[in-house]
Amino acid sequence: MIEVGWAGGKRILKDKPPYDEPLDGVRWTYCGYNAELKLHMLLKEDEALFTGALVDDVTGALLPGGQKVLFSKNAEYYLAYEQPDGQDGETIKLYRRDGTLIWEGYNGFLSSDGIVLANFDSMHWDDHDRPQAIAHLNDGKTQTVTLTEGSAGKWDWLPHISK
Repeated sequence: MIEVGWAGGKRILKDKPPYDEPLDGVRWTYCGYNAELKLHMLLKEDEALFTGALVDDVTGALLPGGQKVLFSKNAEYYLAYEQPDGQDGETIKLYRRDGTLIWEGYNGFLSSDGIVLANFDSMHWDDHDRPQAIAHLNDGKTQTVTLTEGSAGKWDWLPHISK
C-alpha cells in the first residue's frame, strides 16, 4: 500500500493479491515528486503489464502514467511507456496533461504482419510540442520521425517507413 499526500488530502493505492506471484496481482512503487510539474510519480505492476501512474498534487487526480514519462516543453502533453509481458518492445501513449489519451502505438514501426521494421530511440519533443524520435531501421540506417496529427485528426509517425 502507498499513501500519497497531495495539497487537499491523501490518496491511498493498495496492492492486490497474490502478493508473491510474479505477473499476478497489483503492486505500487513510489518513484518521487516533480516539483515543477506538481506530480507524484508511481510505478504500477498490474498483472502482466508494467506501467505507472501520476498523482496530481493540486487536484489529487490519479492520471495514467508509465514506466517512463516524458513531458512536452510546455507541459501540456506527455508520453508514457508501458511494457506488456511478452511483447517485444514497449507501447507508448500520448496524453494531454489532464490524462486524456490522444494516441497509442508501438515504440517503433511494425509491418502489417507484426514484424519490427524499426525501433525508436532518443525520444524528445520538437519545437511544436510534437513527439520526435530516431528510428533505427533493420538495415542499419536511421531516420528522424515525428508524431503528427493529420487533417482528419488521425495521428501518424512521419515520414512513413515501410518495407
